[in-house]
Amino acid sequence: MSTLSGIAEQSHQAVAFAAPSAARDLMWCRIHVVVGATLAMALGFGTLALTSVFIRPLEAEFAWTRAEVSFGYAAGTIGMALGGYVWGRVTDRVDVRILMAIGGSGMVLSVLSMTAVHTLWQFYLANLVLGGLGFAVLYTPLLAATKEWFDRRRGVAIGIVTAGGALGQGVVPFLANVLIDSLGWRLTFLTLAIATILALGFTLPRITRPVDADSARQRSSHHDAGASPAERLRVAGLSLAAFLCCACMGVPLVHMASFVGSVCGSPAIGATSLLVAMLSGTIGRVCFGFIADRIGYLPSYALASAIQTACVVAYPLLGDSMSLIALSAVFGFGFAGNMTCLILCVGEAVPAHRFGSALGLTMLVAWVGMGVGGYAGGVLFDIYLNYTFAFALAGLMGVLNLLTIARMAWTARLAHRTVSSRNGRALLTPAC
Repeated sequence: MSTLSGIAEQSHQAVAFAAPSAARDLMWCRIHVVVGATLAMALGFGTLALTSVFIRPLEAEFAWTRAEVSFGYAAGTIGMALGGYVWGRVTDRVDVRILMAIGGSGMVLSVLSMTAVHTLWQFYLANLVLGGLGFAVLYTPLLAATKEWFDRRRGVAIGIVTAGGALGQGVVPFLANVLIDSLGWRLTFLTLAIATILALGFTLPRITRPVDADSARQRSSHHDAGASPAERLRVAGLSLAAFLCCACMGVPLVHMASFVGSVCGSPAIGATSLLVAMLSGTIGRVCFGFIADRIGYLPSYALASAIQTACVVAYPLLGDSMSLIALSAVFGFGFAGNMTCLILCVGEAVPAHRFGSALGLTMLVAWVGMGVGGYAGGVLFDIYLNYTFAFALAGLMGVLNLLTIARMAWTARLAHRTVSSRNGRALLTPAC
């Protein structure tokens, strides 16, 4: 009896020690995934945004117009759109570590190839590969892995990871602008390629899925009956909103540095305004993660879109550096929340084993919108030699986006009331 009592006591002690140990291991796994995904997001979005600061040297060396250079960003977004859809579907079926290796290699090779660019088609091809075979391969797996590691505070976790994208969009172009002035644009691309190799080599091996979630996802995908009409309608609504939202933000993201630099007579102030916007966006994405966890994902998306639209309309009305930089900070806070909330809305609209496909489709449309906005801004500048009409078009897209979100909220409320009247009780869970 004493022996059995001793064994039982040792078992209880082992469980008592094992539980904190398991909790610590789980915590560190979550930290590693969030940190790795955040840094990878920063590099991905940062390299895609490089066109904004390379307009000046490419325009000077090759006499390319701003519309022609801006289409380099559009080519990257086309790659993100098409690649994101394909790789999003693959994410639901393949080990994310394979995708990390493919995407990391694609990013490094595309940035390295830009050092040898002499013609427009080479510049466009390099950006297309950067989007389609580089960052697009990483984007959905990074978000899917993060989402599956968190049941509670998912909004905050996604907010932190997407904040890396905002930080990268500001820091990477800002540093590139500094390097261009000291090294020239070709050596700047070479330096960025080396930095990308080192950074991705550190971050990507840390990205994994939870074992239990991965097994459950595979079981669900084997017995998948397909999406319901209501689910398809929700994804279609979110895709339309994403296109309009990104067409609105595409103009300032591509042309903010040039616009502010021309108004203030200083390219450095233009690059600083973009940096301020993205640093503010870093805070905004985390804040909107908290907000989304509290008031719901779709209302938070509407709030972020409203801030973005108001700022885009206000840009041509200002004419001094302090007010433009202050407005850029507000714009960054609002625009950044859009991605966090959109991802959360997609995750709420579909089951986990179809998240990659749904997000891939939504982001395909979103990246097309981003490319349309960025390219249209360059075309309108070349026609009118100012950015007034470009920002007016962006504001119109923002208003249409808000109307789309309002329509989705109204439809969701009607659906809730219908189900509530059938069941005789109110449904408390919000839905996109």
